[in-house]
Amino acid sequence: MGCKHCRGGFFDGRFGQDVECVNGVLIDIDEAHEGPSDTVYPVAPCHPMWERQRTDPDAETWVNDTCERLAAWRSQGPTTQQDTPHGK
Repeated sequence: MGCKHCRGGFFDGRFGQDVECVNGVLIDIDEAHEGPSDTVYPVAPCHPMWERQRTDPDAETWVNDTCERLAAWRSQGPTTQQDTPHGK
């Protein structure tokens, strides 16, 4: 089941043409499947640090866990998404 907050992961181009929510990460789905595992990405609106990212986009005052979230998603398959406080 996809994130209810992110409407199943699709944003209708609001964050870029092919950007979707993948386990709380804003990323192109092809890059989510095949991209590098050590690249930090922006968090999605359902991520608990969404508001912090808006005020501190370089993550100097908060932990960006997108690498870990993508690794978890890749290891369990594309239908698994972590529960997030805003995404339930």
